[in-house]
Amino acid sequence: MLALTLISVLLGAVGQIFVKIGAQRLELDFSSVHLLQSLIAIVKNGPVMLGMVMYGLSFVLWVKVLSKVELSYAYPLVSLGYIVIMFFSYFYFKEEISLYRAIGVSFIVIGVVFVARS
Repeated sequence: MLALTLISVLLGAVGQIFVKIGAQRLELDFSSVHLLQSLIAIVKNGPVMLGMVMYGLSFVLWVKVLSKVELSYAYPLVSLGYIVIMFFSYFYFKEEISLYRAIGVSFIVIGVVFVARS
């Protein structure tokens, strides 16, 4: 069940990355005048829709995971998505990762290791 949990987390994180890629191509105005146009632009955006599909698959797998394991065990593993996001943010989006952010994610990893061993 750990593998299914990790696949769910990975799909969710990669889905987030595709949403970010698509969002960079959008100019959205959620005012009442342009709301419908903005929503249509989102739906027509391939990377955003691919990200949503990945979220959907992640959700289906997550439901399966939760049917088999304790929530207090499974949910902390979701934080592994931070690592995937940080990796892609640095290498793909060229975002700067501060020392404090890296240390924080390191603490998260340590916590996940403890939860996974419990």
